[in-house]
Amino acid sequence: MHCKSYSIFFAAAVSTLPTLACAEPVTFEELENHRVTASFVYARTIRRMEENRIVKNEQRSTITLTIRPENRIHQEAKVQVVTLNGREIGNFTGNISAELNTPRQWRNGDMVFVFEQGNLIRLQTFDTGGRKITFAFKRGPSGYTCTVDAPFSKEEGTSGAISTTSRLSNQRIEILAATLKNSSCHVLKL
Repeated sequence: MHCKSYSIFFAAAVSTLPTLACAEPVTFEELENHRVTASFVYARTIRRMEENRIVKNEQRSTITLTIRPENRIHQEAKVQVVTLNGREIGNFTGNISAELNTPRQWRNGDMVFVFEQGNLIRLQTFDTGGRKITFAFKRGPSGYTCTVDAPFSKEEGTSGAISTTSRLSNQRIEILAATLKNSSCHVLKL
């Protein structure tokens, strides 16, 4: 890769700085022995299938990934569901250990972590539809920084809803809409 440099003149000294956009992507190996914590909040509209009732709520999720040597990832996921008036209606926690590029059973579908161009991507399937969580890493002055994006995806050739089983009620639900309201991501060296 060819990077442009800019020279800055200070009295009699010359300093050459590479452009920030030219930085090499972070590698998975560089993230070994780091903990990544991402939080995101969705505004959701779901249909409880057994009751055929549409409900609006907020889903607050936190995923903590511990990245270990030999392409190992340990994930802890915490989810809290809150009504529109702020009352918690349930929460759950789930843990899984995975290996990069190796699919695993997770809840009601499959999940796999892949790493490309400085992004750790968690792909997850449901009965229909899925979710793609992208952790984007960059080098910062005091270590690594990250951002997270976590859209749900509808499956072509189906009713258009995302179908799964609720971890709170163990009932069938359809996710009719899930809008990401806000998100945050932090990286910590272990």
